[in-house]
Amino acid sequence: GGQRQRVAMGRAIVREPSAFLFDEPLSNLDAALRVEMRLEIAKLHARMKATTVYVTHDQVEAMTLADRIVVMNGGVVEQIGKPLELFHRPASLFVARFIGSPTMNTIEARLESVEGGTRVHPLDGRVFTVPGLSLAAAGHDRSQAFFGVRASDLVPVEDPGQAWFSGKVAVAERLGSQTFGYVEIAEGTMISVEFPRDMDIHVGQSVHLAGTADTVHLFDPKSGMRIN
Repeated sequence: GGQRQRVAMGRAIVREPSAFLFDEPLSNLDAALRVEMRLEIAKLHARMKATTVYVTHDQVEAMTLADRIVVMNGGVVEQIGKPLELFHRPASLFVARFIGSPTMNTIEARLESVEGGTRVHPLDGRVFTVPGLSLAAAGHDRSQAFFGVRASDLVPVEDPGQAWFSGKVAVAERLGSQTFGYVEIAEGTMISVEFPRDMDIHVGQSVHLAGTADTVHLFDPKSGMRIN
């Protein structure tokens, strides 16, 4: 396993190239071998210090190997940036949904400026207010948007009145170091949440969730581009 990739890299190294091009080199390997080969490629890059262009559909490979990532959609460049820039400030709805696992929660909603924040009217789900989120500061004068928030930026709250989302846990995934829940906030509408790993959650449990204004991502529903 992985021998062809190792041989190909060895042949390239002895020629002392000024640049490497990898075209999905790990796509046919199983999960364990992909991790092993990813580490070898990272060590090779650090040792050779040569420009490396790495083509992949695997966001984990992109996030762990790249200094800069170019995200393309249908042959069009959506965003260029450092891995964490793409994670924290995706330039478009496509990038937001592509980078990060689980994918970013994105909900189509009507937005309304209110004193001290923004009121969010989801097409499916309950109305809630985000204190400190200013549409004027974002230069946003349109009422419709996709409201995005990552699973890791939602936290359980006791007071339903402070919650952005309320619902019942439909699926619980305990991965040891992380615990993910999938919460049904309206019929047919689910959001993902990263719970504290030692929190006792179970299917059917009612939860109330909220975040902070600085973790909100807003995208234009027509162009898909970021607007805040």
